[in-house]
Amino acid sequence: MPFNVNTFTGEMNKGGVARGDFFEVIFTALPAKVVDGVNKSTLLGPSYFTILDGLRFRAESVTVPQRAITPIEYKDYGAPFKIGATANYIEIDMTFILSKDMRERNFFMCWQDVITGDHRLRQTTARGSSFDLGYFDDYKCDGIEIIHYKGDDEDDIDKPAYITQLRDAYPLNVGPVTRSWASPEILKQQVTFTYRYFSEKPSGFTATQLKPESVGIT
Repeated sequence: MPFNVNTFTGEMNKGGVARGDFFEVIFTALPAKVVDGVNKSTLLGPSYFTILDGLRFRAESVTVPQRAITPIEYKDYGAPFKIGATANYIEIDMTFILSKDMRERNFFMCWQDVITGDHRLRQTTARGSSFDLGYFDDYKCDGIEIIHYKGDDEDDIDKPAYITQLRDAYPLNVGPVTRSWASPEILKQQVTFTYRYFSEKPSGFTATQLKPESVGIT
């Protein structure tokens, strides 16, 4: 079929194009030990909920997660072929604009403290239990959502068009913050998140209620 510029233009006008700046990141339902750790570390400063509410406005960039399939080579007769096997979920990066008191950095560090122990905030030499590892259920989170908006559609400007939710997620790496007298740049904090898998809600998606599976019954 020959290329038709009118057909191309019609398709672009019909479906539009997704823009990278119409998004927000929302954190909810963090484990109780993370909430407690943040509040204890900022006893005279901003509360956990104050920081949490501000993160959605300070998320400057985020990587929508990817999924890769690890294939298994199979050969029956003739040329071998690959069949799908394990699904691999790759870590993602988020970048946050820091407040003057760097509360966002402390927030993610407190989250990691639940994993690695509370030696970071010890004012004396940390020993023993300060390095005890936390339980997975005490720091994993299902409440991280990356929300994409249409943005330029006045009728649905505040309606999410695509939602990606991280499952069993936590901050794997809280990156360095570089300072320099050479330029008064705004400081930003990069955080790498790992997760078990992600779920998605495309535009118009309606969840279906599945019947319970019968296990061990024939």
